[in-house]
Amino acid sequence: MHTYPTTKMDRARVAATRYAPHTTRQSPAVKFITEDAEVIRLLAQADRIAGSAATVLITGESGTGKEVLAQRLHDHSSRCGAPLVRLNCAALAEGVLESELFGHEKGAFTGAVRQRPGRFEQANGGTLFLDEIGAADLRVQLRLLRVLQEREFERVGGTETLRVDVRVIAATNVDLRQEVAKGTFREDLFYRLNVVPLALPPLRRRKGDIRLLVEHFMRRVASRSGCAVHEIDAGALDLLRAYPWPGNVRQLENAVERMVLLAGGAVLRRADVPEEILYAEEDESEEEGQGFKEARNAFERRFLCAALHRHRGVISQVAEAVGLSRKSLYAKLEHLDIDYQCYRFRS
Repeated sequence: MHTYPTTKMDRARVAATRYAPHTTRQSPAVKFITEDAEVIRLLAQADRIAGSAATVLITGESGTGKEVLAQRLHDHSSRCGAPLVRLNCAALAEGVLESELFGHEKGAFTGAVRQRPGRFEQANGGTLFLDEIGAADLRVQLRLLRVLQEREFERVGGTETLRVDVRVIAATNVDLRQEVAKGTFREDLFYRLNVVPLALPPLRRRKGDIRLLVEHFMRRVASRSGCAVHEIDAGALDLLRAYPWPGNVRQLENAVERMVLLAGGAVLRRADVPEEILYAEEDESEEEGQGFKEARNAFERRFLCAALHRHRGVISQVAEAVGLSRKSLYAKLEHLDIDYQCYRFRS
């Protein structure tokens, strides 16, 4: 894997980013793995605005890599030597978020036995990543608006006005425009956050990246656990490609880890694929963003892969089970790029 391609010839190749799982001044290198044209275009946009102080709003379903993209923006900015401070707004009980963001003075509330700086102070000179920003209540939203506009605030229970130099990157998996329409999210704050919008696509629209991601996760798990699993056969890969991945890249990573740890040999096969993936049924919401042709192909691939798995690749049995002639079945398998041979004579 290498960094974002700059030449036309390289645009279909892998883009890379750095990611750290915790607040640090120097982040270890971990790759943003993709060959998807839509994601590569998004990474190019991110790189172009990384050096600015503009507020960024990253949108996308859970597990699509919003935090990884935030790390990329920080690492490619002039603030990369300062902290990237993270806060998941949805992880805190109501009333706690304000204190976490802005800090508090001693005696500000029961249990405030000493002065405590908030995340804005911790991120001064660097970047503050606010995940699940839609979970902030209206009171906190108003205080956030002031910081974004004036770059100043007071700690909870305090009177001293503090000034900070912080670049804010926010992320959400909900439609904030709908929240604005419902009155649960301030319109003025939305526009302050949405200076540069970056929308990460779900994994079901990045099926070409699944092999790359699976191989990356296999190597990582094998390295950490000492398992000698470094390969996946075509049958197992077909099943993973056919699945809609509602939990996106995070769900795929967890599935690959389980497969590697429980593998029956050095190569991941169909038998190693979790049953909930093998026999999953896609609902209407998982077809969102797909055209009719793509949705039909995804269904047919999943349907035929499951049939091949049940009948161990015996074409005559599969054809009878699915109600197709052998000739039609062969044509369909070729069209969907399914290698039926790998389903034969394997457990």
